[in-house]
Amino acid sequence: MLFSIVQRSFLNQKKAMAVMMVSVAVGTAIAASLLSLSFDISSKVSKELRSYGANILVQPKISGLAGMSGQKRYLREEDLVKTKTIFWRHNILGFVPMLLVRDEKLGVSLLGTWYRQSVQVPGEKKGFDTGVVTVMPWWSIEGKWPQNETELLVGISLADRLRVKEQDMLTVLGKQFRISGIVNSGGREDDMVVGDLSVVQKLSGLEGRISQVQVSALTTPMDAFAYKDPLTMTRKEYEKWYCTGYVTSIAKQLEEVFGGSTVRPIWPVAETEGKVLNRLELLIALLTTVSLLAAALGVSTTMIMSLLRRIDEVALMKAIGADSLRTILIFLTEALIIGIVGGIIGYLLSLGISGYLGYKVFGTALEQKGILLPISLGVAILISVMGVYLPIRRALLIRPAIVLKGGR
Repeated sequence: MLFSIVQRSFLNQKKAMAVMMVSVAVGTAIAASLLSLSFDISSKVSKELRSYGANILVQPKISGLAGMSGQKRYLREEDLVKTKTIFWRHNILGFVPMLLVRDEKLGVSLLGTWYRQSVQVPGEKKGFDTGVVTVMPWWSIEGKWPQNETELLVGISLADRLRVKEQDMLTVLGKQFRISGIVNSGGREDDMVVGDLSVVQKLSGLEGRISQVQVSALTTPMDAFAYKDPLTMTRKEYEKWYCTGYVTSIAKQLEEVFGGSTVRPIWPVAETEGKVLNRLELLIALLTTVSLLAAALGVSTTMIMSLLRRIDEVALMKAIGADSLRTILIFLTEALIIGIVGGIIGYLLSLGISGYLGYKVFGTALEQKGILLPISLGVAILISVMGVYLPIRRALLIRPAIVLKGGR
């Protein structure tokens, strides 16, 4: 009986059922696409924000008399490769070692660093590419990057002060170099000479030594737990904190592999990332909710119009003994069918929409997780059930005696 009633309902109201399925499919497609975006947004946006520079700084640990007397301390260059051996090694996108020295005769600061460097990581066949080009892509070079040890860069402000330009010769730390390019970074490098790390180490007598390391890492947005002092945590809390990709936990792991170091997040960068990601996730949640409500409203409106056309049929069923439960069951069965069909169509549509969003926003497709299909079906059924709520209430209020006598 139930099957025949539902079948007749679909056959007699093809347009109305089609409209409801379209409403469910569109709502599901939008919700599923936004959910797909939310699954990837943390890593995708964090990776995009990495173009704004490093978010972790590794420096030598200076304390006691050394700190009071202003003695310089250095990190070991051999520890650099250990950056890619920590628990969160796959989140390390790049790192840049820096050695800062002073040429008192010329009156300029000299920065030794890696422009492009392939680091051989233990246990991996392919080298890890890093350096200024990876971590600081905003550096603008007028000319070209140094091609050998006899070339270097000069900051745009320093070049103006020294009245030098590309291809001029410049003597630094007693050795003559050709200026291959003028660097404009918008930072302190604009007032420095920038050379290859190994060359600066050799000229300054600091082979194997570096002043600091700037690390670019993908991180999980900071929450209240992330700011908790690890020293006050229980063992279980510490394990959770250590195994979560917070910028603080990654900094802690880097401190463990760099001997004699102190590692700290670059807070303006790290906090900005967290705020941006949290707001984007909130925006996605709001848009998803609005799309669900809009789709449910569309289903509800269409279903009420359908009910008005079937009011005599519902009244007759109630008059011959159909109780409230059976009436509810008829509408819920229709909603379930509409939800399943609309959900499958919506899921297929979301594959195209999420792919388009991924390429338009991030330049790459979003990851299509298998869990999206059951989620899409659940969302579609939820939309249908929400949409059928008001029609069911209206149907339960129908009074057969009045309706069958011609009243409403």
